[in-house]
Amino acid sequence: MLKICYLEDERSEIERLENYLTRFQAEQQGFQYVLESYDRAYQLLDAYRRDADLIFLDIQVPDMLGIDAARRIREVDQNVMIIFLTNLTQYAIDGYSVNAFDYILKPLNYFSFSRKLQRALRMLSYRSSSLTLELKTKEGGRRLAADAVTYIEVSAHDVYIHTMSERIKQWGTLSKYEELLKNAHFARCGSSFLVNLKYVKEICRDQVLVAGGDSLPISRARRREFLGALAQYKGGTL
Repeated sequence: MLKICYLEDERSEIERLENYLTRFQAEQQGFQYVLESYDRAYQLLDAYRRDADLIFLDIQVPDMLGIDAARRIREVDQNVMIIFLTNLTQYAIDGYSVNAFDYILKPLNYFSFSRKLQRALRMLSYRSSSLTLELKTKEGGRRLAADAVTYIEVSAHDVYIHTMSERIKQWGTLSKYEELLKNAHFARCGSSFLVNLKYVKEICRDQVLVAGGDSLPISRARRREFLGALAQYKGGTL
């Protein structure tokens, strides 16, 4: 079930999007969603609980620019997918600063809307990997969802798997885990770290800050590949 939030103050556009979602659901087997609509940015920001999968943001609403609302959302949620709605393409470039997935020109056109929603769903499917890791600990075997791993590091001959609440020691190589997680949203930022892109909070020069507060070095050799993988995960460029 997809949770969609919608910030729009024009009643005609709200009705248009609701109708398009209903039409899209009839055409796409398995597509299920819940929709929360807001006509003021402060209402969306007050109600937001980091549980949305996709947010449609009108660039201009009476109480705040959509780009400013997006910046506020990004302060608490680096992962939600954002699509801007605008009648001026010049505003779309601002999406770079908040890792927006895409933009749609108003008034909404069903062909453009459905094509971009399909693309968004493919990316969300890619993000929500159901892979699990089979671990061996002193207490015995254990299964850990790949999605719960913030990053994996290698030190000497040991591999450490980090989550938000613990660090789990394993034997093996980083290459082994890179191969196991090749279909998930992980990328190397250096020779010693494999990062879950879901938990990347910020890139600061040659460091990547991950959820939980750890800062990992980005090597020169891996920088381009890592930033490319991050851009793809966050939705690419506009």
